[in-house]
Amino acid sequence: MEASDILRRVRRLEFRTRRAVDEFAPGAYPSLFRGRGIEFADIREFQSGDDARILDWRASARLGRPVVKRFVEERELTLLLLVDGSASTRCARTHERLLELAAVFAFSAQRNRDRVGAMLFTTEPEWTVAPGQGRHHAHRLLRELVAHAPVHAGTDLGAALEAAHRGARRGTVFVLLSDFLDPAFDRAVRRVSLRHDLVAVRVQPQGMPTPSGLWISLADAETGEGRVVAFGQSPCLNLAAAERGRTTDRRLRAAGAEVLAIGENDDPVPLLARFLGRRRGGRRGMAR
Repeated sequence: MEASDILRRVRRLEFRTRRAVDEFAPGAYPSLFRGRGIEFADIREFQSGDDARILDWRASARLGRPVVKRFVEERELTLLLLVDGSASTRCARTHERLLELAAVFAFSAQRNRDRVGAMLFTTEPEWTVAPGQGRHHAHRLLRELVAHAPVHAGTDLGAALEAAHRGARRGTVFVLLSDFLDPAFDRAVRRVSLRHDLVAVRVQPQGMPTPSGLWISLADAETGEGRVVAFGQSPCLNLAAAERGRTTDRRLRAAGAEVLAIGENDDPVPLLARFLGRRRGGRRGMAR
C-alpha cells in the first residue's frame, strides 16, 4: 500500500471508532484496568476512625505519636495489544473488526495518558511496537498494523503470548485480539494471567444464509486443506461454529482470561459497555 493510502485508512479507523472511544475512555476505561496497584505517598497523623491496620508502627515509635501510611493508586497503565494476523482473520470482515477494536483500545489509552504497544503475530511474532504515549504514537501503531503484510498464514497464540510475556513488566495489561482458531493456547494463557490482566477479545465471523441443494468446495485459509460441503448443511455448520466459540470462551476463562466475544458485524460499543459493567461489578474494592 502507498503511504497516502495507509494514512487515509488510519484516519478512517480513527473516525469510525471515535464514538466508541468517546464512550469508552472518559469513565469506563479507567474502571476496566486497575493500574499497577497502590503506591506509598507519605504519612499523616492518626485520626479517630482510622483502621489500626494502616498504622506505621516504626514511624510512630520514631516520632513518639501514632501516624498512618497514606497511599495513592498508581493510575498509569501499560497496555499491550496482541493482534492476530493469520490467514483465517483475513476472511470476511474479521480483520477489519480486529483493526477497529485495536484502534478503540489504542486511542482510549492515549486519551487517558497511558502507554500502549502492539504485536502482530501469526505462527510467530512478526513485528512489535514498543509501548509509548500520545496521539502520534497511537497513529504510528495503527499505521504499522494496517501496512504490514503477514509473512506466514498460520496461528500460534502460545508463541505470541510467551514472547510478549518475556519482555513485559509486571502489571502490563494484555489485550489479545483473535478469532482463536488455534486450539493450543491454554498453558500460555494460564501463565500470562498469573502475572498480568489478560483480556481475550474473540471476533467470530457471522454465518450467512445459503440456498440448500448446492455443493461448494472450501479450503482452509491457513493449511490449504480442502473439503466439499453441502449447502443444505449450513445451519449445522453455523451451530457448530457457535458452539466452538462458546467452548473456546470457557477454556479462556478457566485459564484466567476475561473474555469479550464480538461478531464481525456487531456494534462493539454496547458489547464493551456490558463487558465493562461486569468487570466493575466483579472487581469493586479490589486492588493489586
